[in-house]
Amino acid sequence: MFDHVDREALHRIEQKVEKIMAAQDDINTAVSTLTTFLGDLSAQVQAIQAKLAAGGGGTPADTSALNAVIAQVPAAQAAIDALAGSGPAPVPAPAGPPAAPQFRA
Repeated sequence: MFDHVDREALHRIEQKVEKIMAAQDDINTAVSTLTTFLGDLSAQVQAIQAKLAAGGGGTPADTSALNAVIAQVPAAQAAIDALAGSGPAPVPAPAGPPAAPQFRA
């Protein structure tokens, strides 16, 4: 059915698919970690802003650095959302008759 060359080519393809899937798992893990981080950061920023608002007089704190960081959060979230939505391009099916299924031992 398959000659030696076909088996070697199939083995190389399987190895490449496994590498791609492992890389995608790494990307998914990183996106999840970054999403959690941004959620935590947003909660902390809101807590800081609430404390500053409830400060009750006195000399107001300089929040310019905090405001600059807060302004960057939406862009970071958009970048993470774009990563989460992207994935590998689908691999087209080979032309010709379907091959008999091969099972790995």
